[in-house]
Amino acid sequence: MNILNNPKKYFWVVLFSTSYLLSSVMTFFYLQRGLDYFQMFTLLIAIVVAMFLFEVPTGIIGDRYGRKTSIICGLIGWIILQIGLLFADSYIDFILLFSLMGLNITFSSGSDEALIFDSLKQAKKQGEMSKWWGKIISARFIPMIIFPPIAAVIAKDLEPVQFTMLILGDLFFMIIAFFIALTLVEPRKSTGTQSQSPIKLLKSSIDHIKRSPVLVRLFINKTLILIPGSHVFMLLWQPYLLSSGVSVFYFGFIISIGSIFVVLATRNMDRIQKMSSDRFLLFITGLLPLVAFMVGALTQNIFAALAFYFVIRLTIWIREPLFSHYMNNQIKSRNRATVLSSLSMVDSLFDIIIFLAAGYITDISMSYTFLFSAGLMFIALVFFRITKQHVKVTA
Repeated sequence: MNILNNPKKYFWVVLFSTSYLLSSVMTFFYLQRGLDYFQMFTLLIAIVVAMFLFEVPTGIIGDRYGRKTSIICGLIGWIILQIGLLFADSYIDFILLFSLMGLNITFSSGSDEALIFDSLKQAKKQGEMSKWWGKIISARFIPMIIFPPIAAVIAKDLEPVQFTMLILGDLFFMIIAFFIALTLVEPRKSTGTQSQSPIKLLKSSIDHIKRSPVLVRLFINKTLILIPGSHVFMLLWQPYLLSSGVSVFYFGFIISIGSIFVVLATRNMDRIQKMSSDRFLLFITGLLPLVAFMVGALTQNIFAALAFYFVIRLTIWIREPLFSHYMNNQIKSRNRATVLSSLSMVDSLFDIIIFLAAGYITDISMSYTFLFSAGLMFIALVFFRITKQHVKVTA
């Protein structure tokens, strides 16, 4: 079987597994099942804690038993989660399901990038990682273009049976993703660690990170910009746009248009890279969201708000395939999934610290949170800046 089919197949795995029909009315679903807003926010903490606990163990599974095996385990978990949503009717039920969600995320975290990079490396095409990972990222946004209007029509009355229909739709797409994943081919490069114990894998991964200052620099630069540009942005863009005069009625259209931009950009990463150096792209896609947060902190009008949304939405996701390429270049194939999972575990710690700080600051002023986010990005760009040497080193 052709190893180069893996990126194409995984594109469809991601597309079907991220249909998220229910997400368009998720808050109403939680309210209908008896949750309050405080409980909803604590569900996010359950995800982060589960990811922190399971990142490295699932990364070891990816290295020891195969990236394909890890991805399939995650998809089985997502199928169980969708079935669980059909019956969940208490806060404890949702805590358990969201903990399972965190576990599911860790099964693919690290292993998915490792699968694609090692597949390309086996075919001597690892230089195409940015292009292919960009296309795979675009698969996450294609459903966001198509499904929100459909889900809104199905659940227009917010009745329990309508929520059930959306969950069943997500379950159907998840099962399709599972069967596609079964056809993935395990890269030859990832089979060399099967004789290593999990302890040795973890130790070698930690040693690898300690001996890789370039990898650490890339990780910190990426994390300090990604967390505010993705998670803080996700929680605050809606109230910011509303307070800036943008009607809630237009939010769906804004999401769809933004997703179209992201899909076009991430599917054409090779063309974007030809237009400029990767080092400049990494810098400008960090600088523009920094400026957007600064403007958002100081200005509230429709035009500034729309610019804020589209600039951050687009630039953050352009950075992702570039960092995937260069971080994977710094890691050996034999423990790639464990190293990436170890870094994701550290990222979870960053998440908790930044979320707590941002939550406290937001209670004072959303503008202060925007300035805090810009400050984190400034630290990344100045103290952990990416130079020409950092994007040229190959493992």
